[in-house]
This record gives sequence, C-alpha cells and structure tokens, in this order.
Amino acid sequence: MGSLQRTRAGTARPVGLLSAVLAGLLTGGMVLIEVVLLPFWRSVPPEEFRRWFTANAPRIRALMVPLGAAAGAAGVATAAAEASVSRRPGPASLTAAAATVGVVAVTVTVNEPANARFTGGSLTDAETRDLLGTWARWHHLRVALGVVATVAAASALRGRPQPRAARWTVVR
Repeated sequence: MGSLQRTRAGTARPVGLLSAVLAGLLTGGMVLIEVVLLPFWRSVPPEEFRRWFTANAPRIRALMVPLGAAAGAAGVATAAAEASVSRRPGPASLTAAAATVGVVAVTVTVNEPANARFTGGSLTDAETRDLLGTWARWHHLRVALGVVATVAAASALRGRPQPRAARWTVVR
C-alpha cells in the first residue's frame, strides 16, 4: 500500500467515527421530538400549538439543521473515503450515507415547509391538525432512517471483512 493510500485509509476511520457520532446525535434529537414534543403538540389546542411552535421552532431548528447537514456530509465523506481506498465503499457506509441523506431530503422537502406554514399565521385549526398529522407521518420515516443510519455507521466502524487468505496464515 502506497503512502497516499495509507493516508486515505487513516482518514476513513476518523471520518467514519464522526459519521456514527453525528448520525447518533441527529437520531437522538429526532427521537426526543418523537417521544416528547410530538405528543405534547398533539395534546394542546391547535392555536396553542402554533403559538408554542412559533416561539420555540427557531431554537430546535438552530440545533437540528446544522446537525443534520453535518451528519449528511460526514456520512457521504465516509463512503467517499472508503471508496478512495478500496475503489468502492462498504455496504454499511453506503447504507449510512443513503439513510442520512434520506433524513435530510425529507426534512428539506416536507418538514421544513410545514414548519414555515405552522409559523406563517394563516392556518386554521383544522388545517393545523391535518398538517401536524402529515408532519408526524414523515417524521416517523425520518426517525426510522436515522436509526438505520446510526446502526449502519456504527457497523461500518468494525471494518470490512478481509479476504479469507488475508485472515489466516499458515506457520510452519
């Protein structure tokens, strides 16, 4: 293995560790939203939910958006680093990257536009309930993708299996 390849291989592990940690933190934040905030939001009248959401969404967004972007970037970087060493990344790294990109995609295309509508001041109570139901369904998918990303990123840290000949050496 040449020195450039050794450097790339040495980079893949720390980036992979960063990917696993960030995916875990992102997933933890989404699980917190799932088990604490979502039930609370559903339990209060729509007008009170909109008021609460308008007051607090910027704080949640200030944490979750950079975390999601960093987790997505780290997941893709891990797969790219593995590919630069072995010509193709392992399935666990690809799964982690794809699942994290899926979280970001759902957030950008569904949840963030809904968040803007919650704070826009034009929703009726019925529209708020319907939109929160839609938001929750897509959030369930984000949580599932986050769990997949976290497990896959952690699994990728174990390394790819070596060919059988490389694992066993006959000593005479």
